[in-house]
Amino acid sequence: MKKRQLALSLGAIVGGTFLYQASAEASASTVQVKAGDTLWSLSTKYHTTVEALKSVNKLSSNTIHIGQTLSIPSASTSQPSNKEEKPSAPATGSTYKVQSGDTLWKVATRFNMNVEELKRLNALSSNIIYINQTLKVNGSNSASTPTTSKPAETPSKDANGTYKVQRGDSLSKIASTFHMSVSELKQINGLTSNTIYVNQQLKVSKSSQTTTPTTKPSTSTPSTSNGTLNVSQMISDAKRYIGVPYKWGGTTPSGFDCSGFIYYVMKQQISTTRYTTAGYWSVSTPVSNPQPGDLVFFNTYSSGPTHMGIYLGNRQFIHAGSSTGVTIASLDNSYWSKRYLGAKRFSK
Repeated sequence: MKKRQLALSLGAIVGGTFLYQASAEASASTVQVKAGDTLWSLSTKYHTTVEALKSVNKLSSNTIHIGQTLSIPSASTSQPSNKEEKPSAPATGSTYKVQSGDTLWKVATRFNMNVEELKRLNALSSNIIYINQTLKVNGSNSASTPTTSKPAETPSKDANGTYKVQRGDSLSKIASTFHMSVSELKQINGLTSNTIYVNQQLKVSKSSQTTTPTTKPSTSTPSTSNGTLNVSQMISDAKRYIGVPYKWGGTTPSGFDCSGFIYYVMKQQISTTRYTTAGYWSVSTPVSNPQPGDLVFFNTYSSGPTHMGIYLGNRQFIHAGSSTGVTIASLDNSYWSKRYLGAKRFSK
């Protein structure tokens, strides 16, 4: 049996967000990999992290195999919990103390916020949070705890075709409610980013426009270099979901698989079919030098395209990884470079 040793404080990637903690590593417990297991699902089940699992098992990649025996980093968490642990209540109605396993995305979801709103409220410039860190979780300094028994009001626009932003709203949520695309919503409100604020008044119908702005194509970055998609908007929308966990077949911000993530991001702008990775490969046009917004494909577990992402430029791409959730990776990474099949441009 391996000798217990105190591990130094390390940064572990949890769902795409860095969480720093000190832990005592010991391999007093093992688990045999079953069909469907990933490092991420095992780290969640045994209350540890992907990086801790990789470290104690000396893994150089996220690939694991059925029947493989893995050591669990902490003896105290070797037995999985049969029920989800209820998160600690915030210290007051407006703050929350970060727990082990938390990410910005998880905290934001718990309090009906989006990640950008949570970061802005806490003046965070990155996704790094720490155990026992106190975060503000609403825009008020009031100590009153919001009630959860009151049913949510159905969003509605006023007589002037405008809508007042509520806590937890996002551009994609509002656009979907009023049957618009995110690009449309930003255009009629003159927005240059995805940041919105509680009580902000937004136009949510085209008829509420007093003038129709003349759109001129940019001379620097084409806005529609990927068929009818606005590439800059697509990339911006994709980055909003960094940290969302992986879910097989998932097509919503509660969990994505790789093609489901692409589908969700694209449908914010256009009406499109839900393709599989192989489907996107077959309907897209090959390109020799990928540009931002193009799709990059990989062969991960069987012949042909089995994984995909959106190319960001500078050899970077964003994707929903089975062990990382939505994250940004490099084509030059040793794992991805060996499995890279090529890039294609979606134009349907």
